[in-house]
Amino acid sequence: MNELEYKKRAFCHYVKIWAQRFGLPLSEALCAKLCEHYGLLLHWNKRINLTRILDPEEAARFHYVESLYGERWLDPSITKIVDVGSGGGFPGIPVALARPAIAMVLIEKDRKRAVFLSEAVRRLGLENVEIFCGRFEAYGSRDFDGVICRALERMRERIPDLLAFAEESMQVLLFGDEDLERIVGESAASRWGVSSVIIPYTRERRLIILRQPRRFHVEPVT
Repeated sequence: MNELEYKKRAFCHYVKIWAQRFGLPLSEALCAKLCEHYGLLLHWNKRINLTRILDPEEAARFHYVESLYGERWLDPSITKIVDVGSGGGFPGIPVALARPAIAMVLIEKDRKRAVFLSEAVRRLGLENVEIFCGRFEAYGSRDFDGVICRALERMRERIPDLLAFAEESMQVLLFGDEDLERIVGESAASRWGVSSVIIPYTRERRLIILRQPRRFHVEPVT
């Protein structure tokens, strides 16, 4: 068994363990797709910088299971999501694999990473995913109703721009810490309802959840 196959086998083992710890369902089919993406990540990371987290257990936990944990908090009525600053495909690809009925746009400004994302989407057969190479402000369409973001460059500085970009969305999910939550709260208080949940098995890392109440209003039946 070569090193790549050894790491993929270890990854498959650990992703099941961590999904169970997080209380997340994980089918064999989904596990196989996550493992396939992990293998692509290992291969491409030799040539381009996609991530520093490559250890099978750490990748399973921090990249894949935490992404799936974020999916758990997405409103079920959302039909199209943009993943801003997707990098190696997180959290967008695990979310798209878990929710094949939604449309997903992976936004990545780095051309080499965007090429990797295109190849990963092709290899995984993700017909519900498209790639946009460029800054998120340049993405012209505003037909999405959900935004997810895990690792945007200079994220704290970009929060006002990101929330302006998402102003027509019903929900935004951000991965961050208490400091990011404070910044988000200061920027979003007038328009969004902001809450957070601590990511399991961490002390400070959290999922910051923004909702626009007007988008969730239901007219009474008459």
